[in-house]
Amino acid sequence: MAREASSISGPVLIICRDLENPEPVFYFEGDDYFAALERAIAGARVSVDVEVYYFAGDRVGVRFSDLLIRKASEGVRVRLIYDAIGCRGTSDDFFVKLDHAGVQVKVFHPLLDLGVNLTRRTHRKFFLIDGTVGFLGGFNLADEYSREASGDAAWRDTGVRLDEAPLVESLRKLFSETWDGVHRKPRDFLRRRRHPADWGKPRAEIVPNYGWQRKSLIRQEYLSAFVHAKKSILIANPYFVPDRGLRRALRRAARRGVDVRVLTAGQSDVPIARWAGRAVYGGLLRAGVRIFEYSRRVLHAKSATADGSWYTVGTANIDHLSFFRNQEVNLFGFDPHRAFLLEAQFLKDVQYAEEVVWETWRKRSWLEKLRERVFFWMRVWL
Repeated sequence: MAREASSISGPVLIICRDLENPEPVFYFEGDDYFAALERAIAGARVSVDVEVYYFAGDRVGVRFSDLLIRKASEGVRVRLIYDAIGCRGTSDDFFVKLDHAGVQVKVFHPLLDLGVNLTRRTHRKFFLIDGTVGFLGGFNLADEYSREASGDAAWRDTGVRLDEAPLVESLRKLFSETWDGVHRKPRDFLRRRRHPADWGKPRAEIVPNYGWQRKSLIRQEYLSAFVHAKKSILIANPYFVPDRGLRRALRRAARRGVDVRVLTAGQSDVPIARWAGRAVYGGLLRAGVRIFEYSRRVLHAKSATADGSWYTVGTANIDHLSFFRNQEVNLFGFDPHRAFLLEAQFLKDVQYAEEVVWETWRKRSWLEKLRERVFFWMRVWL
């Protein structure tokens, strides 16, 4: 029986399982994600691997720090990679404690590693337990994502649990690359824009974008979806600063009758990135793209669907840093059930967003326009 996503209502945690074809479990609130992650780590018998951008020394961070220390004391191999810039607000003592307790700790591109590496960060947030279960999404280990810690101001994000062996194995290889300091360029990660005949075939893939020959793979996946979509494109992304090629693909999609909707941040932890993104609204609005700014709280989710079949969720923003500089990873695939769940959440979120209307947008002040243009010129560094 056909299902209409617009009629979906219910809890923020949506689970869809098929014993013959295991589905990922999506989480749309931090407390649900953290509880599931905590249970998985607590049950680890062999290994726990963590690669994260921001590991805070707050309530949530200490909770997971204590758990990792406990697992290390039980003889489980625990490895942690954290980003130096992302964790600049976390004290060194926090990580020293982990290290002294038996957790193997590495910092990605330390601040003293000046030069080109200073702006190349690991923006990934994923967790591997016993090499059989993976968690991936936008959630950092911090209070900002928890309603228990931050109340109604907790950020809105999206994460996914993965039990499928090929997907978990791909994450394991990525973690090992970073841990060993070797960024391979394997053939299976190299791709071009998909042939129309391949569009829509069932699949699920972990797609990274770090290393010279694969730095734009996530962008290519998005571009392929925009080019091939026939009915709908729904994008949720907090730092939405698409380049010229992606903007052109979105405009063309809207002009050929595709329902193109973008949900981005109305309030942001990086205001200058929001201003840069607003500089591209005009051309998209004139082409028929609908843009919504989420105003309920900070939006941090990075997901999208197309034609009720293609979907993605992961760590990458739609901007220059994520596509060409940072170490990112997304889950991409074709599956109506998975796309349906993400589309349903998108439609819920839009209810708490304000639509940007062209007639009002074009009348904004010259000062706003100037500010947007200045930060748009700086977009490669935001």
